[in-house]
Amino acid sequence: AFVLRQGQAQISIFTTNKSLNIILALSMKGQGLENSLIYAADTIRASYAALPTQEELTRLMKDSVRAEKRGYFDPVEDERLRETYARYLGIRYAIWDVIQTLKPNYNSFKNGHLNTQTKLQAFGIAFAGAEIIVRTGEYLVRLAKDRDIVWKKLDEAEARYGLQRKSFTRLYRQLTSIFKMRSFYRACAYYDAHNDNILTSLDQTELSDIGAILKELNLPTASRGDHLQRYRHFLGFALKRRRLSARRNILFSLFEGTGEDIADLTIPFAKPKHAPKRVTQDVVRNLIADLRPGDVFITRHDDAMSNLFLPGFWPHGAFFIGSPQDRADMGINTISDGQASSDQININVLESKKDGVLLRDIHETLAVDAFVVLRPHLPDGQIKLAIERGLSHAGKLYDFIFDFATSDRLVCTEVIYRAYHGIGPVNFELSTKAGRKCLSAEDFLNQAISNGWFKPVIIYGVGGNERHEGEGAYKRLQSSFAAEF
Repeated sequence: AFVLRQGQAQISIFTTNKSLNIILALSMKGQGLENSLIYAADTIRASYAALPTQEELTRLMKDSVRAEKRGYFDPVEDERLRETYARYLGIRYAIWDVIQTLKPNYNSFKNGHLNTQTKLQAFGIAFAGAEIIVRTGEYLVRLAKDRDIVWKKLDEAEARYGLQRKSFTRLYRQLTSIFKMRSFYRACAYYDAHNDNILTSLDQTELSDIGAILKELNLPTASRGDHLQRYRHFLGFALKRRRLSARRNILFSLFEGTGEDIADLTIPFAKPKHAPKRVTQDVVRNLIADLRPGDVFITRHDDAMSNLFLPGFWPHGAFFIGSPQDRADMGINTISDGQASSDQININVLESKKDGVLLRDIHETLAVDAFVVLRPHLPDGQIKLAIERGLSHAGKLYDFIFDFATSDRLVCTEVIYRAYHGIGPVNFELSTKAGRKCLSAEDFLNQAISNGWFKPVIIYGVGGNERHEGEGAYKRLQSSFAAEF
């Protein structure tokens, strides 16, 4: 339950036997109650039971404080915040449907004409739902109001959770607007004036737990002055976000155009004109049998123009997800990126390039001049989780700005970062490059190997067109760039 005390949002969770058994009430059928009230009450019970726990909310607050301090949400924090927000939106949608369904039964409260028990019960159920929507929404508003990083994160589009761009801004506008909240204020006033009759009508039936929810949630509401202050803050921040968003869109368009051009260019004289890639198709075919789902490729094109702009010898990464049969054996569901499906026989890599985060054939990914294979030191269950997390991003656009603080568009190493960060001991740290927090391919190598999370198992194309394994792969990799392991 979310508690609002005179303009200051605080959180209180009660754990009585009744609240712990709320889900059991879903199967209850009323005696003498209209079916519409029974089903509406079931929805309110289920929604209330689905609210985040005190532990979840405390962790969410700590995540937000840490993210604000470092300048970004890590993938685990990102998902926790989005899961809570998406859960709230789902609850909000279900409750709003209840409120609209019951409206003909209680709408006359505006004229003080709730003169039957059924009408009072309908109002009580609908008002309990409205209280859940408003109290939980006010907590999210307060969490974001003082932390721009939370607002920006909740405003990102995220197809995995069905979140649309700027959904939180619209929610904030609704919850801080006196005009849009006018009906809720009227309902609060009516409940305050008639709560004894309303609670009695509920307590006399199997709806008594709805009354208990109302008693927990209905505390002194914020004044209109508080809402005006929040709305002024909303307007100021919305204007700032609009300017930043316009600037980011301009930058993205600029980088997208130049990024696509650079991706197709080669460095003159880096290798003979029309020379083939040093990793041949035979090399790739011989490699496949030695790979395991969850392996990571770090690759290099000798003559790619992007080498001039990306740091180090190793600029690119891709995620080996195994064959369709491997994934079926692991219990991983089939997914699509909008172009290909993961059950296609040739799909074994998830990779972000200029055309987006797509499912690919390993022969496409390893059409390069050098590569190293990194293998995670993790149990099978955690590797399965990493693959599922990686696949959840399939179909997203490429991020030409290299901004790891957002997750609606991903660069190559960000797919690997968001798949593995927070699983077992894996805990990557982003570094600032060109003013943005990111994880370069060589940063990935250094952190992954130094901390013992991954080990290099195979390398090709360093010091000649030969394949090296084990200790030989380790030493070749170590000599190829500014290694810190």
